[in-house]
Amino acid sequence: MLYNARVTTDFHSSSGESARYSGLQILITMTQNSLNTDHVLSATTTSECSIHLDDLRNFAARLRSISERARKLLVHIAEMAYHGRGQDRRTDVAYLPELYESTGLDVESMYALLKELQAAQFVVVEDQYPFEDVKILSCGSGWNALAAISSLAEAKRIPLRDVIADVHFELLQ
Repeated sequence: MLYNARVTTDFHSSSGESARYSGLQILITMTQNSLNTDHVLSATTTSECSIHLDDLRNFAARLRSISERARKLLVHIAEMAYHGRGQDRRTDVAYLPELYESTGLDVESMYALLKELQAAQFVVVEDQYPFEDVKILSCGSGWNALAAISSLAEAKRIPLRDVIADVHFELLQ
């Protein structure tokens, strides 16, 4: 049996404004973790609906807890991981040498921001220098909120930077 539910929750922007959004307006069709924008959260059970709502709440809270520079780096990581060069790339991974070259950050700044992202459980750095990979972490349920947000932003032609770095989830409405 398939249950459909529309889930709304409160979120607060970095400027302190609050509003009601339907699950960050990221409405998920739970078929192989693909994203659908029909404004219906479809799941096999109502508990699955609440799992992803909890994931989104947790994602938003963690995002607000990190610096703007770390959020900008997270956007860059997501863009490289999901829109990088070539289909033979590992899923959810940005290659650190390419990331370093494309950001213009010095080594100390890059690693400091990566540590901040790791502490907030957005990424993990895998492998050893000089072949380090930055892997985007999924939520506790195994669902990847950043991939879903990235897909929705792309579908709606909204710059991911506006949503993630500037913490403007309302743009996804």
